Amino acid sequence: MREVTEQPSIEQRKVDHVRINLEQNVDFPTLTTGLEKLRFMHTALPELDLAEVDTRITLFGKTLNAPILISSMTGGAALATKLNHNLALAAQEHGIAMGLGSQRAAIEDEALAASFRLRQIAPDILLFANVGAVQLNYGYNAEKMQRAVDMAQADALILHFNVLQEAVQPEGDTNFAGLLKKVEEVCKKSPVPVIAKEVGWGFSEADARHLAEAGISAIDVAGSGGTSWSEV
Repeated sequence: MREVTEQPSIEQRKVDHVRINLEQNVDFPTLTTGLEKLRFMHTALPELDLAEVDTRITLFGKTLNAPILISSMTGGAALATKLNHNLALAAQEHGIAMGLGSQRAAIEDEALAASFRLRQIAPDILLFANVGAVQLNYGYNAEKMQRAVDMAQADALILHFNVLQEAVQPEGDTNFAGLLKKVEEVCKKSPVPVIAKEVGWGFSEADARHLAEAGISAIDVAGSGGTSWSEV
């Protein structure tokens, strides 16, 4: 087994994540979303005019053409800039929401912020900034989280929870103690709504209740199925 002698930079890790997802099968190996077991019941007599169907919703004060979110994927590396720009253009064209990948790299190195500055090409979209919640135990606070929002001119802030990924990542941040109280402090101080997001394993009912009580405005469950970040 190869000995890990040097930790990669945050930027290099982001590049590796994109490369691995493009080149390898990193789907959850045993579980799916379960959606393949469901079928819509066909209605041959709908008794409505399709032209009158309106899929628009309002979320955090912005109108979306449909309740669709391009959820957080990447950022913080030159390779990610084109990917995020293309996603932002699609969100702008179709009037849907977009979440950024983790902005930690750009908070710590301003030179990496270009992949998160999308307002020039997507001025109207509902846009979510994003930082890992565990960073609240590694020197981050509400003010530092706000830097992610300001950098992206975002409408809301995602705190992502990736406990399993951090636990199996050689350089992972694994101090999760006392995190809920710090999340509550961020919610109290943030001028924008705060969203809790998992990254492939979902939230239990108890987790969701604790987060709601802490002041979280919305939850992106992000349960099993699709990309497995422990596999990555």
